[in-house]
Amino acid sequence: MQKFKFKLDGLLKVREFKEKKIKIELGEILREISAVEDKIRLANVAISETYEAQEQFMKDASQGQMLQFFPMFIQGKKEDIKNKENLLWSLKKKYDKKILELAEARGEVKIMENFKEKKKTEWTKEKNKKELEDIEENIMMRANGSKGNL
Repeated sequence: MQKFKFKLDGLLKVREFKEKKIKIELGEILREISAVEDKIRLANVAISETYEAQEQFMKDASQGQMLQFFPMFIQGKKEDIKNKENLLWSLKKKYDKKILELAEARGEVKIMENFKEKKKTEWTKEKNKKELEDIEENIMMRANGSKGNL
């Protein structure tokens, strides 16, 4: 008897490919989220360092024009942080959406795998039944052949 062949194997492979693609996209989104979080952290460190530098600068005799730099720099960094937090929020929304897509894709793959397993089980039962019928037929033929010789 021929080997088991699942007719929807192509569709199963497409669905598995889609699942893998979504996993890769999720990885990219997580990488972007991590990069944005690092940039926010660095901006916060820069603000802290700027405050410390401003304190050191104010201890020395200095011009007022030089002191104007610090608040403008800090304000720019805070706006940058705000923009990065908005980007982070949108990336997290995108991540949540991809998680739902992944769950759906996994469900589709699982359905196809279960269907394939069911068909393979049916094929195996049919194969075993056919083999038993062949064995019984051979036994009957041998039994009829030995009775004819007596």
